[in-house]
Amino acid sequence: MNTAQNIVITGFMGTGKTTVGEIVARKLNRPFVDMDVEIETRAGFRIPQIFRRQGEAVFRDMERQLVHELALRHGLVIATGGGALVDANNRQMMSQHGIVICLNASKAEIRARLSENQHRPLAAEWEAHFDARLGAYASIRNQIMTTGRTPEDIAADILALADGALYVRSPEGGGYPILIGSGLLHRFADDPKAAGLAGHVVVVTNETIAPIYAENLVEELPNANLIIVRDGEPHKNLDTVRGIYDDLLALGADRRTTLLALGGGVIGDMAGYVAATYMRGIPLLQIPTTLLSMVDSSVGGKVGVDLPQGKNLIGAFKQPKRVIIDTDVLATLPELQWRCGMAEVIKHGLIAQPALLEPSLWQPEEAAYLVRHAVQVKIDIVEADPYAHLNLGHTFGHGIEKSTNYAVPHGEAVAIGTMKAALLSRNLGFIDDDLVAQIQRILWQIGLPTDIALDTYRWYAAMATDKKWQSGVSRLVVLKALGEAAVVEGLPPEDIMAVL
Repeated sequence: MNTAQNIVITGFMGTGKTTVGEIVARKLNRPFVDMDVEIETRAGFRIPQIFRRQGEAVFRDMERQLVHELALRHGLVIATGGGALVDANNRQMMSQHGIVICLNASKAEIRARLSENQHRPLAAEWEAHFDARLGAYASIRNQIMTTGRTPEDIAADILALADGALYVRSPEGGGYPILIGSGLLHRFADDPKAAGLAGHVVVVTNETIAPIYAENLVEELPNANLIIVRDGEPHKNLDTVRGIYDDLLALGADRRTTLLALGGGVIGDMAGYVAATYMRGIPLLQIPTTLLSMVDSSVGGKVGVDLPQGKNLIGAFKQPKRVIIDTDVLATLPELQWRCGMAEVIKHGLIAQPALLEPSLWQPEEAAYLVRHAVQVKIDIVEADPYAHLNLGHTFGHGIEKSTNYAVPHGEAVAIGTMKAALLSRNLGFIDDDLVAQIQRILWQIGLPTDIALDTYRWYAAMATDKKWQSGVSRLVVLKALGEAAVVEGLPPEDIMAVL
């Protein structure tokens, strides 16, 4: 954590800035400044009196001066007034000298909170001010939704952000942190309250991960149970999900229980789907244990299970409370699973971050760098919304998985699919043979396959069941250039089959 930078907590009135700020300051042993209190102390009047006697313009000028003064100090935790960072210059000043975090709450929650505290200035006409300030608040990178959460839980998210966590802004508002580093599994077990795991926790994992990490984790947490399922994609189905539901009921899990998904993409998808549907939704925490799940499936909120007719045809969107990526667990990752994860890293490099295509980075020793930068690619894309761009090679790959009854690992299927997408991109005139050859060399260097012997018609039929196709119309991701992806729709079947 950068101890010099200020931690600035802003947001609308009633979102808990002061309460949470005091907790953060106490945990970090830092000075806490409540800007409204500081202005009242200097002026010798309560803020409502300043508004009545001197007007809002005078108050905003006091606020502006204090913003500039505090921004130039170091190591503070600052709770701003609700309107302090609506001004773009104030936002910029605070952002240049610290990390700015905006707290949000639903209108219903704010209405309830303000009804208990009508002495606040502007409280009577707060809804109009709420709507007017939405744009300014939305421009702040880090957003935390406070509705239905304890101040301690919110403070934990702020501490994670200050410690360098990445942050995903979810479509529903708010978001969640992604912690990436060494030894995180043991660190949060030492302080479960800070990770939001002090209550009842159920860890869902598979028979491979259970003896390596899950059993110890359950013992370290104060109130945790363990559910173990069979390992592998063939078991990611509704029968397994039904078994998890039964186990949760037997363990007394209720809506306050946190489901912790500990494993690769299969566990993350399946446990996430359970969290989205059990009792209409319970909190979810993702701890991915494979490179592939770290850089792909644990981020973005897509969860689901397979049907015999196709992959992930039953699913939901379920945003986790947070994602914890302990890069130390990669030390026990089999070489095949490392290669499979690298298929997703290379995909991210092709669609958005060519720096990831540097061979010197493709080593386990560079895992922290690879994971952080690959995850940032996914964050940037899912926040902008075109989830489809992340599916480069995936429709081809899902067809392989289905056609082989998942005998081909997901990463290898994606590698082959990426090669097919590159060939299709060339045939459509977007990229040239040199880039196709470069992609093939990269995949070969990592040890990934670029082709497979499958019946062309069977492969195409399996692809046609992919959920991204709509009303029988194909939707595929292609490369328009290195670092630039696009979606093409309605290609003739012969154009697709030509590359199979």
